[in-house]
Amino acid sequence: MRILIIGLISFLMAAPSGETPPEQPFIREYSPPGNMDALIQNYSAHTPYLLVQLNLKSDSLVSRVMETLPLAQLNHGPASYQRMMDISTFQQLEETITSPFYQIVSDDYNLPDNRSFWVQVHEGSETEGTWTDDDAIAYDCDCLSGASECVRLGYYAWYNPLDYWGEAWYAYDPPFYQDIEEIRITVQGGQCDAFPLSSESYMGMRNNEGGWSQDYQLSIDYTDNEFVVPSDVWSNGFLMPQIGSEDNYVIDNVKLEFYYSCDGAEYSPANLLASDASSCTNVDISWELSPSEASGQRIYRDDELIANLDANTTTYQDWLAVPNTTHIYCIETYNECGESPQICNPGSLHTPPNPAQNTMASDGLYDNQIVVTWDENDDTDTYKIYRDGTWLGINSANQTEYIDQFVDFGITYEYCIESINVCGDSDWACDSGYTNTQPGDVNDDGNINVLDVVVVVNVILLLEDITEYIEWAADLNYDESINIMDVVLLVNQILG
Repeated sequence: MRILIIGLISFLMAAPSGETPPEQPFIREYSPPGNMDALIQNYSAHTPYLLVQLNLKSDSLVSRVMETLPLAQLNHGPASYQRMMDISTFQQLEETITSPFYQIVSDDYNLPDNRSFWVQVHEGSETEGTWTDDDAIAYDCDCLSGASECVRLGYYAWYNPLDYWGEAWYAYDPPFYQDIEEIRITVQGGQCDAFPLSSESYMGMRNNEGGWSQDYQLSIDYTDNEFVVPSDVWSNGFLMPQIGSEDNYVIDNVKLEFYYSCDGAEYSPANLLASDASSCTNVDISWELSPSEASGQRIYRDDELIANLDANTTTYQDWLAVPNTTHIYCIETYNECGESPQICNPGSLHTPPNPAQNTMASDGLYDNQIVVTWDENDDTDTYKIYRDGTWLGINSANQTEYIDQFVDFGITYEYCIESINVCGDSDWACDSGYTNTQPGDVNDDGNINVLDVVVVVNVILLLEDITEYIEWAADLNYDESINIMDVVLLVNQILG
């Protein structure tokens, strides 16, 4: 080592003043990583496996493990590798290397199978933050073939015997979760310094204090370094993988896979009741709370959201319900992961009554009165009766007849019925009526004149048969007898 250092110093001193020795550029091509389950021949989700991290810091350790476990796919030299294995394979590993060079990540491991997962990839240059004490960070891809938008960590000068450290970290904000099944980080990158021949680049998870432990050694090859990381190391609400190097490690991209469970509210609220015509102004809604853990509740009217309520509310009043309409009210419970099934119930406002049906005013049925009738109306407290727009009287809910005795002969009146309850009044229901024809038009020709006198005289003289109509029309004094007095009254009526 001493000879090597002296040789390097001599080389530097031999370089002309103000000049730097020529660089020795090289290109790294991408090489696929080994598989985490490479040692599992017939995977079964019902079999518990061990997830073991191999910390192989030298070529000799890599070779020793590969001799014992040739299927391990340790393809990228000294680095940290995570591999699934069964108990018998792990026992072979224990006989090959000592515990400082491996650690059990999980003793009951299976590949994630949760349907809820979230993946985000940051380009190398999309850092949340960086740190260096000697400007040992650059935003280029240097020796990585085909890479773009990279960041390079560590001092870049292969001929300089001193190393300079650089760090970068990345922020990930996964969705809301109830349980975390697995967090997996993949760092795609490679070392762009020809020396040293083993990696001095590391990855770890940044904590709330800004610290991180260098738990995972990265390969010098341009490849994917894939690790299952602890789920309890967060930095101010974010998952932050942090990478540090002193050997020009170039980060192409960093991927985070987040496997989690997040179940929506399972149970809907119960016993939803919406009032039916109990109020003129609003529909009252009540229910029992769902047993599911909830963030809030939503109420819908006819499939339209009308209210977003807190999780402990059990009543609501809808002041925008439409009169004469039966609405369907539904409620659901929700949390950050989803909503429960809905439960629904119809509800409506109490409204003014409909117009009365079959309103009829008598047409000539009575001599000195007009009778108005109508059908009994639902949800009505009283009826108002109008004649030609003037209020005549009021009837109770079960009184559906009105007799108007203050009428004149020969005049047709319009009678209207208004139905009323506590919510208001209906439109008017109307009909016209009049009294019977006045006696005197004995020949029923629509006129009262001398021809009617002739008919009356002929009846008295028994020259003309008497009919029921003539008997009524000629009896002007209503004495139930046709005689000379009726003739006198008829003549007076003609003479005015």
